[in-house]
Amino acid sequence: MKNNYIIGTAGHIDHGKTTLIRALTGNETDNLKEEKERGISINLGFTALELSNGEKAGIIDVPGHENFVKNMMAGVVGIDIILLVIAADDGVMPQTIEHAQILHYMGVDNAIIVITKKNMVTPEMVDLVKADIEMSFADTILEDAPIIAVDSVAGENIDQLKVLIEEKILDTQKQEDSKSMRMNIDRSFTLQGIGTIITGTLTEGEIHKDGEYMLYPSGKKVKVRSIENHDIPIDIAHKGQRIALNLANISSNEIERGDIIAQNDSLIRVKNVQTKLSLSKFDDIEIEHWTRVRFFHGTKEVLARAVPLDKKEIKSNESGLCEFRLEEEIYVKRGDKFVIRSYSPVKTIGGGEIIDTNEQNHTVNSKDYVDYLKNKEEFSEIDEISDFLDEFKSQDEIYTHMGIEKSALDQDLKQMAANNDIQIIGESYIASQNLEKIANDISELVKDYHKNNPLDEGISKEELRQKLDLKIETKDFEAMLKNKILTKHIMLQRGFVKDKNFAISLANDQKRIDELMGQIRANEPKLSKESEIFDKKDKDLLAFLLKNDLVKIDEFVIRNEYYTKLVDMVKEYFKDNDKLEAKEFRDLSGLSRNQAIVILEYLDRKNITKRVEDYRILV
Repeated sequence: MKNNYIIGTAGHIDHGKTTLIRALTGNETDNLKEEKERGISINLGFTALELSNGEKAGIIDVPGHENFVKNMMAGVVGIDIILLVIAADDGVMPQTIEHAQILHYMGVDNAIIVITKKNMVTPEMVDLVKADIEMSFADTILEDAPIIAVDSVAGENIDQLKVLIEEKILDTQKQEDSKSMRMNIDRSFTLQGIGTIITGTLTEGEIHKDGEYMLYPSGKKVKVRSIENHDIPIDIAHKGQRIALNLANISSNEIERGDIIAQNDSLIRVKNVQTKLSLSKFDDIEIEHWTRVRFFHGTKEVLARAVPLDKKEIKSNESGLCEFRLEEEIYVKRGDKFVIRSYSPVKTIGGGEIIDTNEQNHTVNSKDYVDYLKNKEEFSEIDEISDFLDEFKSQDEIYTHMGIEKSALDQDLKQMAANNDIQIIGESYIASQNLEKIANDISELVKDYHKNNPLDEGISKEELRQKLDLKIETKDFEAMLKNKILTKHIMLQRGFVKDKNFAISLANDQKRIDELMGQIRANEPKLSKESEIFDKKDKDLLAFLLKNDLVKIDEFVIRNEYYTKLVDMVKEYFKDNDKLEAKEFRDLSGLSRNQAIVILEYLDRKNITKRVEDYRILV
């Protein structure tokens, strides 16, 4: 057996589950003193069944008493094959039905039905119990489960049951998945001289000795000192193994049943979950808006309010989309199974699968979102990544959302990039279809800018970035503008973003430009006052001319060509002189004294000259 299998028991109290396991394995699972005194299993019991090939399959003995159903659900997490135990002298009981429902909702559909205590009734009674079982579980996942009657005390048919179990194991193909490591903790205690121990079934991934992992909900990082599987030390535990972990740097009273150990930052913290919910056919049930329920996920129970989404109420034996607003946070992955029980009186009434973890509140009136959820039910792993990348996300954010191994995520992202499904911008990822939407938005913004500023080259990068308010690093923004999806619409030139087909047209303005420039030239060597040359209607033309043709100095404008001539004049003067006074520059330039000082102060600001007392030197 190459895979690691977990066998679980379920059934009504006192139907002989623990005795059956003792007959199969020779081991006792009632370890607590209280359990031995009371004769019932309160906590989860663990042992192993030795197979004919010498390997072992883990066995979990879960409680049957109604008061201990929470513990039973903790044990079901990670089970591959279930032995549903029904006593011949009682037949199908309420707890049998409830356990069968829990198995269904938790996704355990591989079962053997074991009738125990066959020696206590007549063969005819055993046949009646079989008939009762077939009728009770018609149209359920147990409909085709094999049925075998045994006497656990005398050992009758126990060997046949072992053969049946091995056949089931051989026929069971464990699905490989890419999920990152996760184990729901069902026990935490301290061993003297060893330290903190936690136990659980490794439901996903692998866990390594000396590896560092995270505890949820505390977020505390812990190191795994050692791993045991059925009392045997191992270095690596695999999905499906029942294990005990010795943790460093934490005490057992800091850990509770319902806590999770998993890869760092691999789970989503939620208080709202959107689900596909199925209700039991065995009870008269109706889930309406704001029905209070007990929500079971992994090994944790929280109170919640139910909000049906695709119908006003969900009734017995019906399925529907339902949002649960939890009264405390839990940590999940997409596709996780859950069970719900009624608030009072407490009984199992339904269960299903988590589809989404949207933090917003929705109702039956959220039509668009409901349609989205219906599509999301069928999402593949690639679909889910693409859907999540509706805006720029880091790889760490994708990893937390997906809850899969980083190596598997890398492979998915490479495949999606090769297929052009996603775009990688710096260290951010976005779905190609969503970058297309951003490109269209940018194109519209740029076109509007050109319409309002026809003589500008384009909008500045920074102004555009602020208008878009994208969740992307500033350093990656320019890389985005150069992406092939955007360059179909726009281009980046000298720090400005412009429409690819835009060109400044002066056809309607050239006459006025010639007129303005002629007035400025006619004033030289005198400087022209801006307010005396340009009207309010010339605002766009002034902005355009200041780019290349004019220089603005305080309240004046001069031609760029004339400004260059003045600078050259000053530099030429300093070839033969060490200092320049204002009156000397006035005489050289032909400017008035006041305007000569305006030019000199501007040259100081431009670090061409430097004032020392009442004269200038060349910088």
